[in-house]
Amino acid sequence: MNTEINEITLNKTGESPQHVIHIFVDGEKYEANQEMMTPNEIIHEFGQKDPALHYLVQIHGNEKTSYEGKGDTPIGLHNGMKFQIISMGPCTVSDIPRTGVETFLLGLTELGYCPMTLPGKADHVVIDYVVPCGKFVDKKVRLGFIVPADFPVTTPSGPHVSPHIHPVMSGGQHPTGGIHVTQCEQFQKSTGEEWQYWSRPVPDWASRRKTVTSYMSHIWRLWDTQ
Repeated sequence: MNTEINEITLNKTGESPQHVIHIFVDGEKYEANQEMMTPNEIIHEFGQKDPALHYLVQIHGNEKTSYEGKGDTPIGLHNGMKFQIISMGPCTVSDIPRTGVETFLLGLTELGYCPMTLPGKADHVVIDYVVPCGKFVDKKVRLGFIVPADFPVTTPSGPHVSPHIHPVMSGGQHPTGGIHVTQCEQFQKSTGEEWQYWSRPVPDWASRRKTVTSYMSHIWRLWDTQ
């Protein structure tokens, strides 16, 4: 049996097997015990939201399929499917998320970092960082981020790193490719340190929970795959 396609578990009675299908809803992983579910069932069961006020969107890479107005149409589920729940109602003031640097700084602080912004460049954020894994584990570095005004809708396109870790190489792939210095002028000028820029945008941000924690897990993976 191909266990990469579906996992098999016993049902509550222990008498017959059933498929467990892993899907992602708003960036969180869930187990579906049915091969068919409607958008409204997914919204209610996994998103804990009212289907009358929300609709479901399926994410396929850079493409999306909307189930607006099709809440009772069954969807055949398979492992790895990604969904986003979209609100149809107006936001109250308390529902409107904070955006931009304020949100990024708050998220970093909650994770235990002490972020600072560069003088005159409020969107340039710097933290001290101890590499937690990979080839450079326990190395002390500084990370810099240029935070978009609409974060978390858009993320920094990649971290700035000090000191230099890799030789400059504009082409190639991670971990040694896409290393630049021309984008680091403001960090170098303000700190007097050597910086390099790693062009590493988050590849699946549309299907993730849009939080600083999620973005920093991307940074963790960059170090883990050195």
